[in-house]
Amino acid sequence: KIIKKIPLHPYTVAFLGGVLLVILALIFGDIYLGLGLETIKNTLNHDPYFSKDIPWYAFLLKTLFTSITLGVGGSGGIITPIFYIGATSGHLFGQLVGNDHIALFAALGFVSVLAGAANAPIAATIMAVELFGLEIAHYAALSAVISFLITGHRSVFPSQILAMKKSEMLDVTVGEEVEKTEVDLEDTKIGKIKDIKERIKRRREKLKKKKIRKVKNSKK
Repeated sequence: KIIKKIPLHPYTVAFLGGVLLVILALIFGDIYLGLGLETIKNTLNHDPYFSKDIPWYAFLLKTLFTSITLGVGGSGGIITPIFYIGATSGHLFGQLVGNDHIALFAALGFVSVLAGAANAPIAATIMAVELFGLEIAHYAALSAVISFLITGHRSVFPSQILAMKKSEMLDVTVGEEVEKTEVDLEDTKIGKIKDIKERIKRRREKLKKKKIRKVKNSKK
């Protein structure tokens, strides 16, 4: 969105984008250029030796590199960057929760980001089974469905036809392309949410007053 606002000739923008990518690659390394299949492979390797040099912020930089490439008119791919971002973010999550199953979390990230970004939880689950074995099926199905639901009514394929709404609270026109779909909260749900917010506010005020009284009594 930022690149589209640059008031320069498209070729100039493309050239400047390429220069920026070269500078970023010189600073952070060239593992974010190209498809990154070697990095994906290393995150999924059970031997920690292969993934030890992958920085925790790899998924963020790959997002940036891909965004710049696509924004200036280049061909940065769609599915492979999703695999890269999913595998590296899953790898980070595995490191945060424990070092016992890092490759498993990388695999789940691999398919979960695909499920959310492409609105394809069933295909992502089947892919997980094909690539990583039947043992991962229930984990992959759960993470893919969660990713699919929380992503909202968006997709990397803007011409995708929306076949269902992901929440009963939303007012969504089904049967349109995702790019043209308008999503709003239903009026009845908006009222309920406001009511809940008011209740929470009143509850906080009561607790605050109660706390102040306790402080005053303790001083006495």
